[in-house]
Parts: sequence; C-alpha cells; structure tokens
Amino acid sequence: MCCGGIYFPTNLGLGISNLTPGDEIIILKGEGYPAVDKETVAIVWIVAGFSALCNDGTAISCLSNTDITTTGRHFEQFEISEAAKQMEAEAEARRIEQDKLFAEDEPDWSIPPAFGTGPE
Repeated sequence: MCCGGIYFPTNLGLGISNLTPGDEIIILKGEGYPAVDKETVAIVWIVAGFSALCNDGTAISCLSNTDITTTGRHFEQFEISEAAKQMEAEAEARRIEQDKLFAEDEPDWSIPPAFGTGPE
C-alpha cells in the first residue's frame, strides 16, 4: 500500500509511517477517508505501515491524501471518536478474517505429494 511503484513507498507514505500516536496533523479539504469537508486538525491514533487512523475517524494514506502537515504538537492523552473506534473494529475483524484465510492455505506437509517425484 502507498507505493509509488510496486515496491517503493512514496515520500508521503514514508512521512505517514514516521508519525506516532498523539501527533497532531492538518488534513487538507477534500482529503483523507472519508474526505474532510474543510481543512481539519486531527490527532493520529493508530499508524499501520504507510497509513494511519486519526482520532476523528479519518484515515490517511497515499491513496487519499496529497500531503500531510504536522503542527509540531503531540498529545499523550486525547479523545477518540465513535467513528474512529468503529473503523478500527471493522479493520480488526478484517485482519482476523484474513489471518483465518492464510491459516487455511497452509499446506499439510505430512501428506506426501499426489504426483511422482522421480524421473519419467
């Protein structure tokens, strides 16, 4: 996610990955997910790779933002909106489902292969 190419993160992605929970940022009008109606000040709650979830329920990433401005302020304690809590709960449910899918794809190495391994 947030890659300028297949494997290389963009500068914005790297900037987001360097944020820490409690950092105050400015989200530009029309950016974020869901897009904000006006320039908005938010506090980073969760950073996951090259994206983050803010305390107001806005997610930021290279896909939904063109720039992120930090205010230089950092908060140890801050309120988290119900919208943000709901987004995190939905993301956690998707992570659990994804983990189950990957666990099911794990081959059983105790069963010998169904095809011959010798030369024809």
